Amino acid sequence: MDRNKLKIVFGAAAAFFLVVSIVLFILGAVLNVGTLIKVIIFIMAAIGLVLTVALGYFAILMMDKDPNYFLYDPKTRRNRSVQGLTFQIINARMNRFLSNYASSEGKIWNDRVFDNPYIDMPDEFKPLVAYKLLYSLAEKDAEAGWNCLANASDATVRFICDGLVANNDDKFVAEIEKMMAHPVNINAARDYLVRNKTYMQAKMKKYVVDNIELFGQV
Repeated sequence: MDRNKLKIVFGAAAAFFLVVSIVLFILGAVLNVGTLIKVIIFIMAAIGLVLTVALGYFAILMMDKDPNYFLYDPKTRRNRSVQGLTFQIINARMNRFLSNYASSEGKIWNDRVFDNPYIDMPDEFKPLVAYKLLYSLAEKDAEAGWNCLANASDATVRFICDGLVANNDDKFVAEIEKMMAHPVNINAARDYLVRNKTYMQAKMKKYVVDNIELFGQV
């Protein structure tokens, strides 16, 4: 049984024993029975309270004290299962992550945000950032985006390629390097990236799933 289901079981059991204890205390107080019976009833009620506290404590222990960046659901206040993780969730969280560096992805390219060799970014996010920037260009397929790529600095291209290398995606890196070599073949880059949107989606999801334990709250 997974962690989330165990939390539900412990919580439900704690609530059940709390109700039973309250009922037993009431019965022990109002029933006109012998002293021994009353003592037994109160003892059972006390045991129920002990079980309520113990089960409630276990349920609290299993709460997600370390929300995962990609799995945490603010509505339920706990981490989703990895099996329920979708590319749409990953993409949305990456939008939020990149907003820490610029107000838009266009500004990331035009302001040369990633030219800074001392940029404060967790290493585990760098492959995702590389795929995300290229995927967004292909997804939007807009002239402004392709102009950003055409005018990208060597340092920004290197940042992207290094991120892809970190995910051992050497073939994809080779294609990017070839297309971005001077002079930039932006038409070839556009055709290649648009054609490989599904590939980039799959690589991003697989990378997150394979490394899910690395992504604490950011």
